[in-house]
Amino acid sequence: MGIAVLIPAAGSGSRFGGEIPKQFLQLAGRPVLLHTVERFLLDDAVTRVVVAVAEPLLASVKRAPGDRVVFVAGGSTRQQSVMRALEAAGDDVDVIAVHDAVRPFFRTSTFAGIVSLAREHGAALPAVPLNDTIHVVGDEFVIKQTLDRSTLAAAQTPQVFRATILRDILDRAMREGIDGTDEATLAVRYGYTVKVVVGDVTNIKITRPEDMAIAESWLQETAE
Repeated sequence: MGIAVLIPAAGSGSRFGGEIPKQFLQLAGRPVLLHTVERFLLDDAVTRVVVAVAEPLLASVKRAPGDRVVFVAGGSTRQQSVMRALEAAGDDVDVIAVHDAVRPFFRTSTFAGIVSLAREHGAALPAVPLNDTIHVVGDEFVIKQTLDRSTLAAAQTPQVFRATILRDILDRAMREGIDGTDEATLAVRYGYTVKVVVGDVTNIKITRPEDMAIAESWLQETAE
């Protein structure tokens, strides 16, 4: 059995600003999304990468980088895009990864470890410990509570699940009208165990213009 990767890439990237969604911005001469997809294609165990894009863009991205990549029309939310991508994932995979379109720097070795954990326990994801003190701030920007950061971690992707589990949690969420911020949240909600591995600080999510500058710098250093 193989691995399918679902990449929801239908968002507008409003936090980044500009007319072009951040996943299609040029990074070292190629779209950020393409960098992300090609990193998964380095793994021969990945049998299919399904990318959900905004429907108006579907015709322009049909030229896929290899026969393992499929593009589908995404939905109005991230979860809807994941569900539409899941429909095209096929039945010949035992685990399915969900990954942010704008995280092109995940380590393939970390991905392999997460896949192994997901096969064993059902679900797994990378996360990084928090270094900063985290406050809960009220409406008037007054600190209401300070959280124990030793119990907190910032979730990353790829998040990997047994295929049966991912299908179950997305189906149940749809029936209940729940729109989760990530799939791990849904898995925990429905009683599944989600294992955590220490992620990589370089596995950044390109969200703001300064992140793009960092990404360009990293690629330049790698090329030298």
